[in-house]
Amino acid sequence: MNNLYIYCFSTNESKFLKKLPDNIIPVILGNSGSGNSNYEYENNGINISNLNKYCAELTGIYWVYKNKIMHHNDNDWIGFCHYRRFWLNSLLKKKKSFSNIHSKLLLNKINSLNDYETMLVDPIYLKNENVIDHFKNNHGKEIFEFLHEILDVKLYKEFLNFGYNRKFSACNMFITKPKIFINYCEIVFPLIEKLLKECLNKNLCVGKNLKLPAYFIERFTPYWFEKHSKVGYLSYAVFNNFYISDAVNTFLNPLKLPFTSSFFPTKLDI
Repeated sequence: MNNLYIYCFSTNESKFLKKLPDNIIPVILGNSGSGNSNYEYENNGINISNLNKYCAELTGIYWVYKNKIMHHNDNDWIGFCHYRRFWLNSLLKKKKSFSNIHSKLLLNKINSLNDYETMLVDPIYLKNENVIDHFKNNHGKEIFEFLHEILDVKLYKEFLNFGYNRKFSACNMFITKPKIFINYCEIVFPLIEKLLKECLNKNLCVGKNLKLPAYFIERFTPYWFEKHSKVGYLSYAVFNNFYISDAVNTFLNPLKLPFTSSFFPTKLDI
């Protein structure tokens, strides 16, 4: 049996977050927040919360790395999700179900994690592009014009080889062991610093690409874990506005409503 702690990132103090199981820990990103004791705040402690508009959930991952990871032991599992995206307890197929979402959430102790060192979300399988072309077609090719200058030769070649494939696990969501998490952070955050500097100097973080560094790391993250750990996959669910509405969560716990099979699993097909 394993202790599992999942940090859930949000930019607002939604009442929905209070309905989550105890092992899902809400963390409010950015510089907003009332200091409510029901949540953690990334602007407390060592942080890069001022970069949230460029780096999205990565600033929350940095906050856990600098402020929380030392409180976990080697046998813990550390994971990350978003206020609308939540881990499910297996690799599920779409099917009719009377279940509620709460019954499918990945909870505190689960034996199946013993077979792996890292869990990623069920991959996207691209039909007509490889991972690199998919990024270029959606976010531009500019990063790949200087990427070789900010990655060492070995990492650069390995990442390109990964990028020529047609699948990747999205959302910068993962579950792993503390030591592996620390190794990941020691590579990723120096890379993000260099990447953001170049993107800002070249005025690339604009419009739909405001979070360009986060979009790139979304492709780098699955490469790194698949190269450096034994990876398994789990499904996830995306909740709609009804589920996260403060009005609804004042009176109900939407997680426990029946007939919610249409919200899980989430499987992108592009």
